[in-house]
Order: sequence, then C-alpha cells, then structure tokens
Amino acid sequence: MLLVALNLRTVFASLPPLLDRIRDDLGLSATVAGLLTTGPVLCFGLLAPVVPRLVRRVPIERVIAICAAFTAVGAAARGLGVAGLFAGTVLAGAAVAIAQTAIPILLRRRFGGHTGSLTGAFSMALTLGAAVAAATAVPLERAFGSWRGALAVFAVPAAIAAVVWITPRRTLVRREESLRLRADRRAWSLAVYFGLQSTAFYAGLTWLPSVLKDAGYSEAAAGGLQALANLLQFAPAFLVPVLAVRRATQTWLLVLLALVAAGGLAGILVAPGAAPLWRCAIGLAQGGGLGLALILPVLRGGSAHAVASLTAMSLSVGYLIAATGPSLAGLAHDLSGGWDATLVLLIAVTLAEIAVGVPATRAWTVAHD
Repeated sequence: MLLVALNLRTVFASLPPLLDRIRDDLGLSATVAGLLTTGPVLCFGLLAPVVPRLVRRVPIERVIAICAAFTAVGAAARGLGVAGLFAGTVLAGAAVAIAQTAIPILLRRRFGGHTGSLTGAFSMALTLGAAVAAATAVPLERAFGSWRGALAVFAVPAAIAAVVWITPRRTLVRREESLRLRADRRAWSLAVYFGLQSTAFYAGLTWLPSVLKDAGYSEAAAGGLQALANLLQFAPAFLVPVLAVRRATQTWLLVLLALVAAGGLAGILVAPGAAPLWRCAIGLAQGGGLGLALILPVLRGGSAHAVASLTAMSLSVGYLIAATGPSLAGLAHDLSGGWDATLVLLIAVTLAEIAVGVPATRAWTVAHD
C-alpha cells in the first residue's frame, strides 16, 4: 500500500518545476497550463463516488493493481508531445483518483485497529513521493535534455508498484451498501474542508515555483524549495493522524494548521526574500492538513462501509472544488499581470478552511443503519 501511495503524487509534483519550460515550448497560457493539474483533480472528484460500488463487485486488490498499471501508462504517455501530455496526465489522474479512494477503505477493512498509524503512514508516503518528484524533475530534465523524458520516467516506479500488486494474494469483496449522506450537514462540512485544503495544496503546487522564479529565484532553487516543502510534509502527515485519533475533537489541529499555512503564504507575499522559511511553514502545515483530511472520514465512520461512503463523498466533493484551484490561480495571474492576486486568493482559501472545517472536527459518528 505504501508503494502505491508513493506514486499517487508524482504525476502532479513532477510538473510544476518544469511548467514554465513546458509553457514556453508549447505556447501555453497560465490558465491553460493550469488544466494540467485541474484535469486530474477533476477526475478525482468525478470518480471517487464510483469506488465504493466498484470494490463491492471487484476485489479491491485487483482494483489497486490496475490503477497502478494505468498510472504507469499515463506517466509514460506524457513524454509523447502535447496530446500525450494532456491525455497521459488525465489517465494517470483517473487511476490515482480510484486508488486513493480505495486504499483507506482497505485499511479500515483489514486493519481497523490501527487506522491512525496506517493512515499516517499512507499520507506520509504521499508526501514523500511528491518530494522526490519535485526534487528530481529538473535534474532529470537536464539528464534527458528534455522535459518529455523527465516526466515520462515516473512511469517506472508506478510500473514496479503494479507488478507487486499483480502477484497472487488473498482478495476481498464485500457486498455492502453505501450510506446516503447528501442531507447530512456534518458530512458536507468534512467534504468542503477536504476541498479547500486540496485547493490550496494543488494551486500552490502548480504555481508557487513560478511565483518564486518571478521573485528572483532560479529554476533549480524554486524547484528545490518545492521539494523541501514536500519533504517537510513527511513528518506532520504521519503525526497528525496519530494525534487525531487520540482526541474526541480535532478543532485545535485544524486551526493551528490553517493559520501556519496562511502565515507562510502571507510571508511570500510581503517578504519573498525569506521564501525558504515560508516554504517550510507551508510544507509543514499542508502535510498536517493532508493527514487531517484523510483521517477525518475514518474517525467519523462507525463501520467500514460508513468510512467508504464518507471517504467517497469527501474525495468527490473535495476534488471537484479543488479542480478549480490551479486554473483560477492561473487566471488571477493572467488578469492581474502578477502573482500578488494569486497569493491573496490562496491565503483566503486557506483561512476559509477554519470556517468550514470546525463542524467536521467535532465529535460525531456516522454508522450503517
């Protein structure tokens, strides 16, 4: 599961350090380039509701194996030119969407007594994969002499994960019904919080390297700071779920993480010369925010199928919201001619996490009737 998780962010994190070069090569505006992140995130929102039904009919291990294989195919296709870049990114995004929804369900089914530590390990692996991708994208581009080869090489670890999962193993199919949560305001709070947290993450992932380059940092330095921020997500992504399961409510974690992330973004806006400090703050807070967003459906679900329903709703609604982030942030840049408007937008989204997330962090549980 951790091997798969390592590949769930490489498609996204390997792109931003090379995005300016890709835009120059292909003649893309910032708004259109934002679609390279928006497309896969939109897949997350559209496909997440399908997963609970899918894993009731197909062994969940087989689903994850197929997702790993399609992630590899999509990553490889990104090196085939404009059509391959967009089509491969969407294909890999669709596969990642299904796998990311399926793994928490499998964790709850197989390891219900260790959800805090295993969800922490899962979110930690997500951030580690993103850090490695961000750190190696520019060196790989130099080694291959092209951004196409640098993006395509991330098919290799995904293919390894697919081979591991294809090997025969005991499979698990459950004939359970999903819960109907559309009228539950608490579930909506959880989903919208996930959406705002993801919006800030993906929009920042896409554009903060460009913001720093315009502030005077080299391409390598901007990519290095992106990698550092992703690497620093590693520890809080693990620790926050572990802390969260030990408390009936998690409101204090929500407020702390949102304020630190907003402060880091404000720091880049007013004092970009101290960007290494601000990127560290953003990385730590967003890593913890990811861990919190992933553990909340597990904590609020009173059974495995309740967790599946809450996870599907959170990822579906959340990623549909997040899909607007990169393009809106790019549009803010195109309209204003600078990055200040983009940063103000990210700060507002981050602070809004507190307002919508408080009900999700209170003590309540949804169970199957």
